[in-house]
Amino acid sequence: MRLAGGLLLLLLLLTIPDDGALSASPAAAGGERCRRQCGGLDAVPYPFGFSGSCPIKLACNESGSTAALILPDNAAADTAAESYTVVASSFNRTASTFVVSLPPACNRTVAGARRRLSGANYGVSSRTGMFLRGGCRNATGATACSVPAEVMSKMLRTAQCAGGDEAASASSLTCIASIPPNSTAEALGVGMFARWDTVEEPRCDNLLTSAFYGETPEGVFALELAVAELGWWVNGSCKHSAAAAGDLSGRCAANATCHDVQTPGGEWGHQCKCLPGFTGDGFAAGDGCNLSGSINERKKFTVEGWRGRDAMTTEGRAMAIYAG
Repeated sequence: MRLAGGLLLLLLLLTIPDDGALSASPAAAGGERCRRQCGGLDAVPYPFGFSGSCPIKLACNESGSTAALILPDNAAADTAAESYTVVASSFNRTASTFVVSLPPACNRTVAGARRRLSGANYGVSSRTGMFLRGGCRNATGATACSVPAEVMSKMLRTAQCAGGDEAASASSLTCIASIPPNSTAEALGVGMFARWDTVEEPRCDNLLTSAFYGETPEGVFALELAVAELGWWVNGSCKHSAAAAGDLSGRCAANATCHDVQTPGGEWGHQCKCLPGFTGDGFAAGDGCNLSGSINERKKFTVEGWRGRDAMTTEGRAMAIYAG
Protein backbone atom coordinates (compact mmCIF):
# COMPACT_ATOMS: atom_id res chain seq x y z
CA MET A 1 0.00 0.00 0.00
CA ARG A 2 2.87 2.34 0.78
CA LEU A 3 4.43 1.48 -2.58
CA ALA A 4 1.20 2.24 -4.41
CA GLY A 5 0.84 5.57 -2.64
CA GLY A 6 4.42 6.50 -3.44
CA LEU A 7 3.98 5.49 -7.06
CA LEU A 8 0.83 7.64 -7.29
CA LEU A 9 2.69 10.62 -5.86
CA LEU A 10 5.53 10.09 -8.36
CA LEU A 11 3.08 9.95 -11.26
CA LEU A 12 1.40 13.12 -10.10
CA LEU A 13 4.73 14.93 -9.97
CA LEU A 14 5.68 13.68 -13.42
CA THR A 15 2.46 15.00 -14.93
CA ILE A 16 3.09 18.56 -13.72
CA PRO A 17 5.12 20.43 -16.41
CA ASP A 18 8.15 22.57 -15.67
CA ASP A 19 7.92 26.36 -15.96
CA GLY A 20 10.12 26.30 -19.05
CA ALA A 21 7.59 24.19 -20.91
CA LEU A 22 5.20 27.13 -21.10
CA SER A 23 7.27 29.02 -23.71
CA ALA A 24 6.22 26.65 -26.50
CA SER A 25 3.07 24.67 -27.15
CA PRO A 26 2.90 21.04 -28.23
CA ALA A 27 2.98 20.57 -31.97
CA ALA A 28 -0.32 19.72 -33.59
CA ALA A 29 -0.28 16.50 -35.63
CA GLY A 30 3.49 16.21 -35.33
CA GLY A 31 4.23 19.60 -36.89
CA GLU A 32 6.26 22.57 -35.68
CA ARG A 33 5.75 23.72 -32.12
CA CYS A 34 4.09 27.09 -31.57
CA ARG A 35 6.82 29.44 -30.27
CA ARG A 36 5.34 31.76 -27.66
CA GLN A 37 8.49 33.45 -26.34
CA CYS A 38 9.88 36.73 -27.70
CA GLY A 39 13.16 37.88 -26.18
CA GLY A 40 12.62 38.60 -22.48
CA LEU A 41 8.86 38.91 -22.88
CA ASP A 42 6.72 36.55 -20.81
CA ALA A 43 5.26 33.78 -22.93
CA VAL A 44 2.08 34.92 -24.65
CA PRO A 45 -0.96 32.70 -24.11
CA TYR A 46 -1.93 30.15 -26.74
CA PRO A 47 -3.30 30.45 -29.47
CA PHE A 48 -0.94 33.44 -29.87
CA GLY A 49 2.68 33.00 -30.82
CA PHE A 50 5.54 34.03 -33.08
CA SER A 51 5.91 31.08 -35.44
CA GLY A 52 3.91 29.89 -38.41
CA SER A 53 2.37 26.99 -36.48
CA CYS A 54 0.57 29.32 -34.05
CA PRO A 55 -3.12 29.90 -34.86
CA ILE A 56 -2.72 33.65 -34.23
CA LYS A 57 0.70 34.93 -35.20
CA LEU A 58 2.21 38.12 -33.78
CA ALA A 59 5.33 40.03 -34.78
CA CYS A 60 8.29 39.79 -32.40
CA ASN A 61 10.80 42.54 -31.63
CA GLU A 62 13.56 40.47 -30.02
CA SER A 63 15.73 43.45 -29.02
CA GLY A 64 12.84 45.25 -27.37
CA SER A 65 11.11 42.10 -26.08
CA THR A 66 7.78 43.36 -27.40
CA ALA A 67 4.98 41.84 -29.46
CA ALA A 68 3.00 43.67 -32.12
CA LEU A 69 0.33 43.12 -34.73
CA ILE A 70 1.74 41.95 -38.05
CA LEU A 71 1.93 44.66 -40.71
CA PRO A 72 -0.30 43.77 -43.67
CA ASP A 73 1.18 43.83 -47.16
CA ASN A 74 1.44 47.34 -48.66
CA ALA A 75 0.33 48.96 -45.40
CA ALA A 76 1.81 52.38 -44.70
CA ALA A 77 3.80 52.79 -41.50
CA ASP A 78 2.44 54.96 -38.68
CA THR A 79 4.36 58.03 -37.56
CA ALA A 80 3.61 57.05 -33.95
CA ALA A 81 6.41 54.61 -33.11
CA GLU A 82 4.43 52.55 -30.59
CA SER A 83 1.40 51.98 -32.82
CA TYR A 84 -0.08 48.47 -32.74
CA THR A 85 2.34 47.22 -30.08
CA VAL A 86 0.69 44.74 -27.72
CA VAL A 87 0.44 46.24 -24.23
CA ALA A 88 2.38 43.98 -21.87
CA SER A 89 0.26 41.69 -19.69
CA SER A 90 -2.95 42.84 -21.37
CA PHE A 91 -4.12 39.36 -22.44
CA ASN A 92 -7.42 38.64 -20.71
CA ARG A 93 -8.03 34.91 -21.05
CA THR A 94 -11.48 35.09 -19.49
CA ALA A 95 -12.78 37.69 -21.93
CA SER A 96 -10.58 36.52 -24.86
CA THR A 97 -9.25 40.04 -25.40
CA PHE A 98 -5.94 41.89 -25.52
CA VAL A 99 -4.90 45.53 -25.88
CA VAL A 100 -2.67 47.30 -28.40
CA SER A 101 -1.29 50.82 -28.24
CA LEU A 102 -2.72 53.43 -30.59
CA PRO A 103 -1.04 56.73 -29.66
CA PRO A 104 -2.35 59.88 -31.33
CA ALA A 105 -1.19 60.19 -34.95
CA CYS A 106 -2.27 62.76 -37.53
CA ASN A 107 -1.62 60.70 -40.66
CA ARG A 108 -3.26 57.41 -39.64
CA THR A 109 -5.95 56.86 -42.23
CA VAL A 110 -9.21 55.16 -41.32
CA ALA A 111 -8.68 52.55 -44.03
CA GLY A 112 -5.09 51.91 -42.91
CA ALA A 113 -6.11 51.52 -39.27
CA ARG A 114 -8.81 49.05 -40.25
CA ARG A 115 -6.29 46.91 -42.14
CA ARG A 116 -3.88 46.93 -39.22
CA LEU A 117 -6.48 46.22 -36.53
CA SER A 118 -8.36 43.50 -38.43
CA GLY A 119 -6.47 40.21 -38.42
CA ALA A 120 -7.50 36.79 -39.63
CA ASN A 121 -8.45 35.86 -36.05
CA TYR A 122 -8.84 39.15 -34.17
CA GLY A 123 -10.76 42.40 -34.44
CA VAL A 124 -11.58 45.60 -32.55
CA SER A 125 -13.96 44.96 -29.66
CA SER A 126 -17.28 46.75 -29.35
CA ARG A 127 -16.00 48.43 -26.16
CA THR A 128 -13.59 50.55 -28.22
CA GLY A 129 -14.43 54.09 -29.35
CA MET A 130 -12.57 55.79 -32.21
CA PHE A 131 -11.73 59.47 -32.64
CA LEU A 132 -11.78 60.66 -36.25
CA ARG A 133 -10.61 63.90 -37.82
CA GLY A 134 -9.93 65.52 -41.17
CA GLY A 135 -12.60 66.38 -43.71
CA CYS A 136 -15.48 64.51 -42.07
CA ARG A 137 -18.22 64.89 -44.67
CA ASN A 138 -21.07 63.00 -43.03
CA ALA A 139 -20.56 63.37 -39.29
CA THR A 140 -24.18 64.17 -38.42
CA GLY A 141 -25.20 60.52 -38.27
CA ALA A 142 -22.24 59.42 -36.14
CA THR A 143 -22.79 57.61 -32.86
CA ALA A 144 -21.76 60.20 -30.30
CA CYS A 145 -19.33 59.65 -27.47
CA SER A 146 -17.52 62.34 -25.58
CA VAL A 147 -14.19 63.00 -23.91
CA PRO A 148 -13.36 66.35 -22.22
CA ALA A 149 -12.13 68.92 -24.74
CA GLU A 150 -8.96 69.59 -22.74
CA VAL A 151 -8.03 65.91 -22.98
CA MET A 152 -8.53 65.88 -26.74
CA SER A 153 -6.55 69.12 -27.09
CA LYS A 154 -3.69 67.51 -25.19
CA MET A 155 -3.73 64.51 -27.52
CA LEU A 156 -3.68 66.82 -30.54
CA ARG A 157 -0.61 68.55 -29.09
CA THR A 158 1.00 65.15 -28.48
CA ALA A 159 0.42 64.18 -32.11
CA GLN A 160 1.57 67.65 -33.27
CA CYS A 161 -1.33 67.93 -35.68
CA ALA A 162 -1.31 71.18 -37.63
CA GLY A 163 -4.48 73.22 -37.44
CA GLY A 164 -3.93 76.32 -35.34
CA ASP A 165 -6.59 76.64 -32.66
CA GLU A 166 -6.40 73.45 -30.59
CA ALA A 167 -9.78 74.02 -28.94
CA ALA A 168 -11.46 74.36 -32.31
CA SER A 169 -9.58 71.33 -33.61
CA ALA A 170 -10.67 69.28 -30.62
CA SER A 171 -14.30 70.28 -31.10
CA SER A 172 -14.11 69.19 -34.73
CA LEU A 173 -13.20 65.62 -33.81
CA THR A 174 -15.82 62.95 -34.44
CA CYS A 175 -16.17 60.13 -31.96
CA ILE A 176 -17.62 56.77 -32.99
CA ALA A 177 -18.75 54.34 -30.29
CA SER A 178 -20.10 50.85 -30.78
CA ILE A 179 -22.76 49.42 -28.50
CA PRO A 180 -21.43 46.47 -26.46
CA PRO A 181 -23.70 43.42 -26.24
CA ASN A 182 -26.02 42.85 -23.33
CA SER A 183 -25.70 39.66 -21.30
CA THR A 184 -28.10 37.75 -23.57
CA ALA A 185 -26.27 38.71 -26.76
CA GLU A 186 -22.92 38.04 -25.12
CA ALA A 187 -24.04 34.53 -24.17
CA LEU A 188 -24.97 33.97 -27.82
CA GLY A 189 -21.58 35.29 -28.96
CA VAL A 190 -22.94 38.20 -31.01
CA GLY A 191 -22.14 41.91 -30.92
CA MET A 192 -18.63 41.38 -29.57
CA PHE A 193 -16.85 43.43 -32.24
CA ALA A 194 -16.93 47.02 -33.47
CA ARG A 195 -18.76 47.74 -36.71
CA TRP A 196 -16.41 49.36 -39.20
CA ASP A 197 -19.30 50.49 -41.39
CA THR A 198 -20.29 52.95 -38.65
CA VAL A 199 -16.67 54.12 -38.37
CA GLU A 200 -16.47 54.75 -42.12
CA GLU A 201 -19.91 56.35 -42.41
CA PRO A 202 -18.77 59.90 -41.42
CA ARG A 203 -16.23 59.71 -44.29
CA CYS A 204 -13.37 61.17 -42.24
CA ASP A 205 -9.80 61.02 -43.49
CA ASN A 206 -7.91 60.04 -40.35
CA LEU A 207 -8.23 58.05 -37.14
CA LEU A 208 -6.47 60.13 -34.49
CA THR A 209 -6.60 57.54 -31.72
CA SER A 210 -9.00 55.27 -29.86
CA ALA A 211 -10.08 54.47 -26.34
CA PHE A 212 -11.96 51.73 -24.58
CA TYR A 213 -13.74 51.50 -21.29
CA GLY A 214 -13.30 48.71 -18.83
CA GLU A 215 -13.81 47.88 -15.20
CA THR A 216 -11.07 48.11 -12.59
CA PRO A 217 -10.57 45.33 -10.01
CA GLU A 218 -12.50 47.59 -7.61
CA GLY A 219 -15.52 47.56 -9.92
CA VAL A 220 -15.08 51.15 -11.13
CA PHE A 221 -15.53 51.92 -14.82
CA ALA A 222 -12.49 53.59 -16.37
CA LEU A 223 -11.73 55.02 -19.80
CA GLU A 224 -8.33 54.05 -21.23
CA LEU A 225 -7.04 56.44 -23.89
CA ALA A 226 -4.66 55.80 -26.80
CA VAL A 227 -5.27 52.05 -26.82
CA ALA A 228 -7.63 49.68 -28.62
CA GLU A 229 -9.09 46.50 -27.20
CA LEU A 230 -9.14 43.53 -29.58
CA GLY A 231 -11.10 40.32 -29.27
CA TRP A 232 -9.91 37.06 -30.79
CA TRP A 233 -11.18 33.63 -31.82
CA VAL A 234 -10.16 30.31 -33.37
CA ASN A 235 -11.83 29.33 -36.64
CA GLY A 236 -14.98 27.23 -36.68
CA SER A 237 -17.88 26.90 -34.26
CA CYS A 238 -17.65 24.54 -31.32
CA LYS A 239 -19.46 21.80 -33.25
CA HIS A 240 -18.01 22.38 -36.71
CA SER A 241 -14.43 23.47 -36.05
CA ALA A 242 -11.30 21.68 -37.21
CA ALA A 243 -10.80 20.81 -33.53
CA ALA A 244 -14.01 18.79 -33.58
CA ALA A 245 -12.53 16.83 -36.50
CA GLY A 246 -9.43 15.97 -34.49
CA ASP A 247 -7.15 19.00 -35.06
CA LEU A 248 -5.38 19.62 -31.75
CA SER A 249 -4.63 23.31 -32.48
CA GLY A 250 -8.15 24.55 -31.70
CA ARG A 251 -9.39 21.90 -29.29
CA CYS A 252 -10.47 23.00 -25.82
CA ALA A 253 -8.65 21.40 -22.91
CA ALA A 254 -10.09 19.39 -20.07
CA ASN A 255 -11.73 21.67 -17.48
CA ALA A 256 -12.53 24.22 -20.22
CA THR A 257 -15.74 25.10 -22.03
CA CYS A 258 -16.16 26.07 -25.68
CA HIS A 259 -17.97 29.29 -26.59
CA ASP A 260 -19.17 30.25 -30.07
CA VAL A 261 -18.53 33.83 -31.21
CA GLN A 262 -19.62 35.65 -34.36
CA THR A 263 -16.58 37.21 -36.04
CA PRO A 264 -16.53 40.70 -37.60
CA GLY A 265 -16.99 39.08 -41.01
CA GLY A 266 -20.15 37.26 -39.90
CA GLU A 267 -18.61 33.78 -39.76
CA TRP A 268 -18.49 31.74 -36.57
CA GLY A 269 -15.42 31.05 -34.49
CA HIS A 270 -14.93 29.74 -30.99
CA GLN A 271 -13.10 30.52 -27.78
CA CYS A 272 -11.98 28.16 -25.00
CA LYS A 273 -12.33 29.30 -21.41
CA CYS A 274 -11.33 27.57 -18.19
CA LEU A 275 -13.94 26.63 -15.63
CA PRO A 276 -14.14 28.65 -12.39
CA GLY A 277 -11.30 27.68 -10.07
CA PHE A 278 -8.94 26.92 -12.96
CA THR A 279 -6.47 29.15 -14.80
CA GLY A 280 -4.80 28.80 -18.17
CA ASP A 281 -5.42 29.46 -21.84
CA GLY A 282 -8.09 26.76 -22.14
CA PHE A 283 -6.56 24.99 -25.15
CA ALA A 284 -5.34 21.42 -25.35
CA ALA A 285 -2.39 22.54 -27.48
CA GLY A 286 -1.52 25.31 -25.01
CA ASP A 287 -1.27 25.37 -21.23
CA GLY A 288 -4.74 23.92 -20.75
CA CYS A 289 -6.56 24.61 -17.48
CA ASN A 290 -4.93 24.05 -14.11
CA LEU A 291 -6.00 24.61 -10.54
CA SER A 292 -5.45 28.24 -9.59
CA GLY A 293 -1.85 28.82 -8.53
CA SER A 294 1.56 28.71 -10.15
CA ILE A 295 3.17 25.45 -11.29
CA ASN A 296 5.77 25.66 -8.51
CA GLU A 297 2.97 26.21 -6.01
CA ARG A 298 1.16 23.10 -7.30
CA LYS A 299 4.36 21.04 -7.04
CA LYS A 300 4.82 22.16 -3.44
CA PHE A 301 1.14 21.56 -2.84
CA THR A 302 1.57 17.95 -4.03
CA VAL A 303 4.82 17.21 -2.19
CA GLU A 304 3.55 18.60 1.10
CA GLY A 305 0.74 16.06 1.14
CA TRP A 306 -2.11 18.10 -0.37
CA ARG A 307 -2.13 20.79 2.29
CA GLY A 308 -4.60 23.60 1.56
CA ARG A 309 -3.15 26.72 -0.01
CA ASP A 310 -4.66 30.04 -1.03
CA ALA A 311 -5.26 30.56 -4.74
CA MET A 312 -2.94 32.93 -6.51
CA THR A 313 -4.31 36.20 -7.86
CA THR A 314 -6.24 35.90 -11.10
CA GLU A 315 -5.04 37.33 -14.36
CA GLY A 316 -5.50 41.09 -14.66
CA ARG A 317 -5.12 43.65 -17.39
CA ALA A 318 -2.32 46.24 -17.61
CA MET A 319 -3.15 49.36 -19.57
CA ALA A 320 -1.13 52.21 -21.01
CA ILE A 321 -2.22 55.84 -21.33
CA TYR A 322 -0.14 57.87 -23.78
CA ALA A 323 -2.03 61.15 -23.57
CA GLY A 324 -0.47 62.21 -20.29
